[in-house]
Amino acid sequence: MRTYLGHLAVERGLAANTLSSYRRDLRRYAQVQGERGRAGIDEIAEDDVRAFLVSLREGDDDHPPLSAGSAARALVAVRGLHRFALREGLAPGDPAHEVKP
Repeated sequence: MRTYLGHLAVERGLAANTLSSYRRDLRRYAQVQGERGRAGIDEIAEDDVRAFLVSLREGDDDHPPLSAGSAARALVAVRGLHRFALREGLAPGDPAHEVKP
């Protein structure tokens, strides 16, 4: 995740606020995947990505439910992470490719 965020900052030149939002979304994504027993990006499946989206829309004790727009932004961050992992050879596929917000 750190490498991907660095790539976004250096190679893509994203604004600090955008990077901050992506960082927050991806931390939450990593937390949800860890709770689901996924230790590495190569272990994440399409159902895991869907479970993350459900968790965003439902909220929990630490996070209020997100609007459809905010959940969609989080999905953009997750899709980018998985595309990056695939391109860099860190994962065998992109489980976020077909997931719709």
